[in-house]
Amino acid sequence: MLHRSIFLLMLCAWLLAGPVAAEVSVGYVNLARLLQEAPQVKRIKARIREEFRARDQRLVELQKQIAAVEARLREAGDALTAEERERLQTDLASRKAEYQRARNELEQSKQLRFSEEEEKFSRVVREVSAQVAQDRKFDLLLEGGVIWVSPRIDITALVLARLREMAGEKP
Repeated sequence: MLHRSIFLLMLCAWLLAGPVAAEVSVGYVNLARLLQEAPQVKRIKARIREEFRARDQRLVELQKQIAAVEARLREAGDALTAEERERLQTDLASRKAEYQRARNELEQSKQLRFSEEEEKFSRVVREVSAQVAQDRKFDLLLEGGVIWVSPRIDITALVLARLREMAGEKP
């Protein structure tokens, strides 16, 4: 009995939705584009680069140390005893492993920080998008999961203009 009632309710909703659907205004915003082009994202990336500058510099130093050991091995060549050569090769392998580990940790840390900042900014984008949709009196605003969007309902450029305005950039 419950299933029949639900079916009848859904049928009525579907039949009544026809005339209403013709009056619904829809908009679309491309979140991926906004996350690439918004000036706030450029600032986030710059802030993260600055935040990790010391660790990036440490990687550069490790690369220089690796190059110095490689050069010593190359230049000294046959002048090194077997023991010295083995010690330098062990040192080189150790430094390369340390560099690889540090580089992986740094990349993971940067990615995590960027994801955190991107999530915060996504909330701002959604708020701005919702405001633009309300200003244009849309009934529905989509942001993803669509196959194709008509340019006449794509408000991404309007949202991007508002984000630029919020960032203090001129349109």
